[in-house]
Amino acid sequence: MLALGDSILRLTNFVLLVIALGLTASLAASTVTQSNPQINFGVFAAAFAILTSSFYGILAYFIAAFAWPIVLAALDILNLIFTFAAATAIAAGIRCHSCSNKDYVDDNNITQGSSGRCRKAQASVAFLYISFFIFVFSTVFSVISITKGGLFGGSSGRSTARVGVPSMSQV
Repeated sequence: MLALGDSILRLTNFVLLVIALGLTASLAASTVTQSNPQINFGVFAAAFAILTSSFYGILAYFIAAFAWPIVLAALDILNLIFTFAAATAIAAGIRCHSCSNKDYVDDNNITQGSSGRCRKAQASVAFLYISFFIFVFSTVFSVISITKGGLFGGSSGRSTARVGVPSMSQV
């Protein structure tokens, strides 16, 4: 079973990722002129993170057989990389200017002349970066779980040292 703090992080991240998925999917669906690979990758990163971190993590919270720390750590590291890459790609694509600047909004491939698309893109960057930082903490929880319980959640093979004097029945 996962720690309560890890599960709270995963539930919080689930809410943020659903919002990020909604924003990026809305941007992908309303693209007028051409496809935006940054937005498509943002949709992938949010959907992948929801499936692997949130659903698998919550399943591991309730069913101890799924709580393998090495699997959770590997998925958290992948999600950490994907959310950072998606947020950075969208931020680089929109160049983070003011959405009220008409020249900037008209020239950008992601905003495509719409200040509404600009605000959605900026919000999706913010939610993906917040999700990235939550994945940093979740990865730390997973690594701590590996060091305490072993790769697959069993005991780490260390037994407690025997102390004291043996009783007469042990001699």
